[in-house]
Formats: sequence, C-alpha cells, structure tokens
Amino acid sequence: MKVFLFLFLVSTSVFSQLENDQGQIIWRSVKQYNGSAEVLFKKFKSSGKFSSLEILDESIIGNFTDVPIRYKGAASMYLMASNLNGSFVVEFKENRYRITAKNLKFESQTSAGVFDQGSQEAIEKYALNSKGELRKRFKSKDTPIIEDSLSNAFDLRSGDDDW
Repeated sequence: MKVFLFLFLVSTSVFSQLENDQGQIIWRSVKQYNGSAEVLFKKFKSSGKFSSLEILDESIIGNFTDVPIRYKGAASMYLMASNLNGSFVVEFKENRYRITAKNLKFESQTSAGVFDQGSQEAIEKYALNSKGELRKRFKSKDTPIIEDSLSNAFDLRSGDDDW
C-alpha cells in the first residue's frame, strides 16, 4: 500500500529538473493543465514576464529576461549577483504541459569582483567541468536554487484565488 501511495504521489506531482543535454544546460518542468494552448498563451502574454511569444502547432515559444535568482543565506557569487535570461518552449500532451528552458545565461546586476554590470555568461561556464560533466558543487548547491527561481518565474497562478 505504501508503494502504491508513493507512486501515486510521484505521478501526480509537478516535475522539474536542470540537466546536461549534450553540453547544454536545460531546465524542464512538467505541470498538470486542463486548458488549451491558446488560454495558456494568453496567461503567458498577460503576465508581462515573457517576450517574443508565439504559438505554433500546440506549442508556445518565447524568451524570458531578468528572472531574479531566489536564494536564502549563502550562495555562489554568480548567483547572488545575477538574474537569469533564456528562451523556452512549452509543449502540450494529455492534460499537462512541459516547459523546456534553454540558452540559459546569467546577467550580472552589479559590478562586483570580476563581473561587469550587464555582462552575460552562459550557465555552462559555471555548471560544467572540463569533461563536460556537471560539477558536484553546482549539482548539489546551485541546481536547487536555479530550479526554484525558474519554477517561480513560470508560475502563472494569479494570486487572487487565495481567500
């Protein structure tokens, strides 16, 4: 019974993951959804968080900029001094959709140390070692912070449903 309950909870929960896809860091998130692509497109557009939005064959594509990195306590310097930029595609399938964010870049918000304000660095510079594998520290410490920040950016709930 415990195994069944665990499988049920895992299968109905939201999934998100930052991963290395052939040398490019991407973020994927799967969310439950019962509406149409057009309705979700309108939500994306009205949120004001995204640009260059298009809807193509039941997919939504666009860009995001200035996604604040949410952290508590200590974090890597590049996380504390930067916001995230990138592009995304949303694909639909059977009462759910999958967001894939790629071309992830850190944009410096301050001139601190080696950073110049407004400079952009690809996430791969910090995430991958010389062998093209995820760095252990990045995987254990930075990945949860980045995943939380992206998840928050793509949270389109309207806040007025909380009573």
